[in-house]
Amino acid sequence: MRTTINIKDDLMDALLALTKAKTKTKAVELSIREYIEKKSIEDLISLSGKINIDSDWQKEEEAELNEYRDHS
Repeated sequence: MRTTINIKDDLMDALLALTKAKTKTKAVELSIREYIEKKSIEDLISLSGKINIDSDWQKEEEAELNEYRDHS
């Protein structure tokens, strides 16, 4: 998608230097991808302690396999 944005020269220069991207487009794309990844990780970390995960997954997996075998 073609988009026109105004970015201060000093910010773009710093971004190009840090990313070592060959084009402004690649630098911006890389930065957006990294931001999304970082934000996704932060969101997952914020769920810590809020979701109860059964630590006996092997027992659950074995039950699922047995059920599958019974239906085959």
